[in-house]
Amino acid sequence: MAKFLEKNWKKADLLSMIGDPLQVAGVRAFQYTEGKASGVKGIQVNTGGGFQFVVLPGRGMDIPEAYYKGVNLNFFSGTGVTSPAYYEEPDLGWLRGFYAGLLTTCGITNSGAPSVDQGEALGIHGRVSNSEAEDLCIEQEWQDDEFLITLKGTVRESKPFFENMRLTRKIETGLGWKKFRITDFIENRGFEAQPLMMLYHFNFGFPFLSPGAKVVGPIIKTEPSNEEAEKDRGVEECLEFIKPQTSYQEKVFFHELGADKDGNTFISLQNRDIGNGVPLGMIMSFNKKQLPMFTEWKMMKKGLYVLGLEPGTALPVGRGPLREMGKLMFLEGQESYTITLNFEIVDSLKEFDRIQKMASSLTSKK
Repeated sequence: MAKFLEKNWKKADLLSMIGDPLQVAGVRAFQYTEGKASGVKGIQVNTGGGFQFVVLPGRGMDIPEAYYKGVNLNFFSGTGVTSPAYYEEPDLGWLRGFYAGLLTTCGITNSGAPSVDQGEALGIHGRVSNSEAEDLCIEQEWQDDEFLITLKGTVRESKPFFENMRLTRKIETGLGWKKFRITDFIENRGFEAQPLMMLYHFNFGFPFLSPGAKVVGPIIKTEPSNEEAEKDRGVEECLEFIKPQTSYQEKVFFHELGADKDGNTFISLQNRDIGNGVPLGMIMSFNKKQLPMFTEWKMMKKGLYVLGLEPGTALPVGRGPLREMGKLMFLEGQESYTITLNFEIVDSLKEFDRIQKMASSLTSKK
């Protein structure tokens, strides 16, 4: 049954109260008209359960904004949303269009640090987020007594004589939901193996992220990515957060997560008081067989106060170094790869405690 205003509804009973489902939940397609965002297509999603977010078909089906009961969840950088027309690939040029948002997808064949791979200079985090989706489909329909919302679009990454890759993303939510599900179907439409380097760059910001917030998950082992991450009790305090600092330097950590026998695992960000006495958290669940690596990006700098929680198929050290280490994952010609990721809001201390017990359970199974 559909849930609205803390009440379960049958389809007929709810429709008797409204003229259109948009009164309680639904989507609105729009297009940016100003500045560097001009022309970018977007879709605003309202679940009617207090959860609202925006999807950008004009930027790889990524998610720039997300709110729960009016409270912002994500970090939003000073670039604002930018059109792919402003994409700069070499070195760190990608950052000029990194609005961050709730989700920036990195890939398909490259993610992580700039590198040189087999003579090819690669920029940071790949091209997929700066590609416009095609075959866009929006469905809003009743299935029995549930009102479901599905968005779908396909992004190409192709270069003659090189890769011919497709990513088809499906985002599912529904009336009363405090969650969404992302399913990415990745195809190698060529006939030669290609690198597969997907990184799901989730970025959390104020007021959800603030001193007192904490990362909770079945973390078995943590490795600092560099000397900066080792400084000032970096590893010991990597799951906790401080006030913004003037000279803070980013710290990156690689976490090994425990999982159940089927490979299912999760990570959670919890804040017991976002400033008004209200708890707010999220849990992001996925499968380690699909996304075996997990990265934390911690940046506590003034004006750049953000936490990145990033499951991926590879560590973000660059494609060249991964190939040299023999750790580069490939998708064979004419083969496909599916990734499913669930994102859900949690808003009670009881749920926080339940998640902590889940983390302890998965950690003890190692």
